[in-house]
Amino acid sequence: MQTTIFSETANPVPGEQTDELLYNESDSQRTIVHSTNRKDNSCDDSQDEDELSPPDGGWGWVIVFGSLVIHIILFGIEKSSGIFFLKFDEKFHQSAIVTAWVTTLPGGLRLILGPLCSMLTNKFSFRPIVMAGAVLMGLGMVLTGFANNMTLVFISFAIIEGLGMSLVYSPAVVIVGKYFTGRRGLAVGIATSSFGSFLFPTFIEFLFDYYGFLGAMLMLAGTSLNIMVCGSLFTPPPERKTRRRQKTSTDEINVTEQFLRPQLQDEINGKAADAEQSERATCDQECVCRVPCVSKVPCSTMCLRRSKTKVSQMLSDPRFATFCVALFLFSIAAHSAYAFIPLYAKQIAITDSQTTYVVALTILADGLGKVCLGAVLDIGRVKQYRVLAYNLTLVLVGLVYICLPSTSTFIQLCVVSSTFGLLFGGIMSQKSVVTADILGVDKLADAFGMLNLFQGAGAFIGPPISGLIKDTRGDNNAGFYFGGVTTIAGSVIFAVANSVHYVKSKQHDNSV
Repeated sequence: MQTTIFSETANPVPGEQTDELLYNESDSQRTIVHSTNRKDNSCDDSQDEDELSPPDGGWGWVIVFGSLVIHIILFGIEKSSGIFFLKFDEKFHQSAIVTAWVTTLPGGLRLILGPLCSMLTNKFSFRPIVMAGAVLMGLGMVLTGFANNMTLVFISFAIIEGLGMSLVYSPAVVIVGKYFTGRRGLAVGIATSSFGSFLFPTFIEFLFDYYGFLGAMLMLAGTSLNIMVCGSLFTPPPERKTRRRQKTSTDEINVTEQFLRPQLQDEINGKAADAEQSERATCDQECVCRVPCVSKVPCSTMCLRRSKTKVSQMLSDPRFATFCVALFLFSIAAHSAYAFIPLYAKQIAITDSQTTYVVALTILADGLGKVCLGAVLDIGRVKQYRVLAYNLTLVLVGLVYICLPSTSTFIQLCVVSSTFGLLFGGIMSQKSVVTADILGVDKLADAFGMLNLFQGAGAFIGPPISGLIKDTRGDNNAGFYFGGVTTIAGSVIFAVANSVHYVKSKQHDNSV
């Protein structure tokens, strides 16, 4: 094995510290060694700033519990949109397109305002944003109870309630991802499982029957304010720690080849750096080391600069860009389902009590899907193909959506709708995990907000389209077919980008 050592030092002054850079090149690896020689070889105290990795437990499980309760309330209300649809229709007697838009718009705003919530979270931290969102949710419910026309319901239930949901949702998901690494999929799955939200359709139906319209809305406002308690638990994880340690006469910092910038490697070899490789290596990695250097060697060649999480940079990744498109098309259909499944049940002559059970079963399956898919995608052999497995789940949910209009009995509708809920829950819970796999956890907050923007746009226009189809054709069948086709189309687009990525990765691994 051949080893070449290049030494570059500043002119030493007797009695002073000397910094020396040694470039060690061998057939197996290349490292940079920084050597610090002192006059007396004695040890002294210094402070080093080290990155704290997520704890993967501890207070993180308290965060998971708080996020779980938030999701139970949040999705219990949102996924009971079919119940609200029926109650608003009875009270205000508007067309299906108007009523569907009002009842599903909170879910769309929850997603489409994701970038704004990410910006506010980065500025004010998780806790105050979640608590402010809880106040807005409660206010929206109170104002809806006193509304006497659909315009006021649109302002209170759709706008104010939706804004509150958006402020609550993003921080409750992102903070879990920041507390976990190895068990991130499972932790996010538990936090977003919303176990207990399947009781909300029955609970809301009971409130309307027992307390009337105003009383039910006031009770739901009080329920929403419980989110403030959960938000108070959301202390952000410490990002850095300061550690005192003993420095010996020689400190060595090794940086493996995968973190070296191509310019530096090629300077060692006397070759010109490849610009494309350089930019990719620079942007894909954060600054993982800070090697002290002398004036003759610029620090920019020692350290990977931290990339800025701008929209153009995130969307320049083909997989993330197509992922956004896939979830946009998926949301056009999926966020209409919880509003139109109760209408379809009424279409095939299922009773109101049975319809409530169908919705509750769908939400229960949704929660199971969030945990089950998260656990499966964390399995060692599956984990490396997590993005592809997620892509396959998108295809399956599109097929199930197409099968919904073929049901004609209560049992059949329960089976198909619960299967839809199982897959839907897995897709919704693991999107932050897949985003972290594609772009890295350091960009998760901004990327998650951008992803929610695309998904919210789909949820924003999907219900009016489905309502228009119902008003035009008189039934819900064509709306389900349309939703299934759009979901499959999005998954195919995402699959193309994933296939290209994995082929290139395989070729790169074989060439090394």
